[in-house]
Amino acid sequence: MHRLLDAPAAPPVRPKGPQTIYLLWFLVKGNRCRVAAPLDRRTDSRHDEPIMSKSKSVAAPAAPRASPPAPQERLWARIVFGGLLAWTFLTLCYPLRDTDFWWHLKTGEWILEHGAPPQVDVYTFTDFDKPWIDLHWGFQLLIAGVYHLGGANLVILFKAAVITGAVAVAWLAGGKTLPAWLKTLLWVPAVVCISGRGYERPEMLTQLFLAAWLWVALRVAERPRLIWLLPVIQLVWVNCHALFVLGLVVGAAYVIDCVAREFAGGKWGLAPADSQPSAKSIIRAGALVAAVCFVNPYFEDGVLFPLELYRKFTVDQEFWKDIGEFRPPLQYILKFGWRGLFNIYMMSEIIVWLIAAGSFVWLAWRRRRWSVMRVLLFAGFSHLAWKATRNSNIFAIMSLVVACENFAEAARAPAAALPEPRALIRYSRGMAAVLTALIVAVVTGGWAAIAEEGKEFRLGESPHWFIHEAAEFAGQPGFPNRAFVANNGQAAVYTYHNAPQRFVFTDARLEVCSKETFQQYNKILAAMWVGDLAWEKVLEAYSGGEMPVVILDSRGETSRMAMSGLLQTPGWRLVFADKTAGVFLTDAQADQLKLPKVDFASLINPDNRPLAPPDPRMHPAFPPPGSASPAPDRQTQSPQGESK
Repeated sequence: MHRLLDAPAAPPVRPKGPQTIYLLWFLVKGNRCRVAAPLDRRTDSRHDEPIMSKSKSVAAPAAPRASPPAPQERLWARIVFGGLLAWTFLTLCYPLRDTDFWWHLKTGEWILEHGAPPQVDVYTFTDFDKPWIDLHWGFQLLIAGVYHLGGANLVILFKAAVITGAVAVAWLAGGKTLPAWLKTLLWVPAVVCISGRGYERPEMLTQLFLAAWLWVALRVAERPRLIWLLPVIQLVWVNCHALFVLGLVVGAAYVIDCVAREFAGGKWGLAPADSQPSAKSIIRAGALVAAVCFVNPYFEDGVLFPLELYRKFTVDQEFWKDIGEFRPPLQYILKFGWRGLFNIYMMSEIIVWLIAAGSFVWLAWRRRRWSVMRVLLFAGFSHLAWKATRNSNIFAIMSLVVACENFAEAARAPAAALPEPRALIRYSRGMAAVLTALIVAVVTGGWAAIAEEGKEFRLGESPHWFIHEAAEFAGQPGFPNRAFVANNGQAAVYTYHNAPQRFVFTDARLEVCSKETFQQYNKILAAMWVGDLAWEKVLEAYSGGEMPVVILDSRGETSRMAMSGLLQTPGWRLVFADKTAGVFLTDAQADQLKLPKVDFASLINPDNRPLAPPDPRMHPAFPPPGSASPAPDRQTQSPQGESK
């Protein structure tokens, strides 16, 4: 009898086929999964209790623990996890091309010099001395230190390490009981989505802090003391990025979930409430988290600033639509059609959403379960992703944590065991082979061929991307100490080389740039394009009568059109040109500095698109090239094309 009881169970029957078929089989046959207490339930609750029962469930004896995984199984799980992280790191090692980096770097240096974060704007002559809520100051100090230690190369490696760390924490946070190979397979599209916005910005820290919040929220029932990490995380977060509010969103969803589960008492498809942490601990930790948000250089103004950002890409989205990262994904699809839909980053974002949404359906069908916290988080972050493409990376992190938790809960059942270790090892080897192929594709350049421009595997700055030479040329003695730079992202490069002694019309800082200033900026560019010289009076009014130097980059479409118009505008002279930008002065300024007119041939874009004059059929105020028509009248048209 004892031998019969101790005899090993017959090995489970396994379907043969590709990994996709096994994925479906694994989820359907959830009763073959190792037992582990769900992260959002008491450890003494029954996992197979009747969901719709009207009476409160009675806890059953805990199921016997499954034997720990074999050493070889653990080894392959670590190999798969390490392979995912290695691939993530490598996909983020592409050249520096984000223009915001330069004003962040300059501000970090400014803080080191002055010993405190800025309180007012010091970079523009349009919004000079207006309040500047710079919640990024902690990131700026960090990035300044990294840059001065190892330049752009070390900054890129540091960025890749931080975001890879965020993926690692998020991977560990959700779906604790899922096999490593399966969880890694689910994370592949999320990593693609994250790498698309893997820039040297404060949001790289937000991804790490958000993942840490999720990890704590999903582990705190097992380890209640983890709740006291949250105020520490929040204190650092609020002094690094305005999206610190996302931690409060996760915390609010967690509290609502706790209240709902306590009220439901195990009914309506909700898991029973956890006994730990206690309500007193949650209230105290929550109050401390809220309090530390005010520990920033701007106090309540800093706490409320995320609302201003949210308004800009929701209520005022139509006005800011020309800023690419503010555009909703649907706009790209409508603009580019199928080509936009099949962009690898757009496609990965859609796949991530489908995986997360499908996980809720699967959990409801398999267990008739759902989680208030997960529903709230998925709905909230889906809304952010829908409103602006800049939120795609945080959306991907949140969605995969939620999806893995749902799939793991759907696959649980008492008194169960994982499939045969040899099967898990076989599928882990298959996943390792896939990751190896992805790593080889990144290193050899195959990945860059299907990714967007600038994602080549290497370090340094993207060639012919930043206007360094033009900015340094325009910062020489004798040049105007004000500059109109387009695009406004490249204004940060001018600021890095010449501030605070010289100023720009506007830049890409949402913390400073007002709607009115951005509107004037667009009007000036439009007027330059069509030859309406009224823009000169606008610039003179802002700059106290001195005409600023004009720097137009050769990549942006709007800037190129303005450059084409300015080349044919009387009274203006091109005094510097390279593949990146052109520098223009008035004839009087150029004569005073003894600067001759230079050839614009070098302004040809690196993709060999030559400059083209405006189409006179669209802008009749601008004469066709070579025509004998007089110069355009200053009063003919406004930038909107309406008569003045």
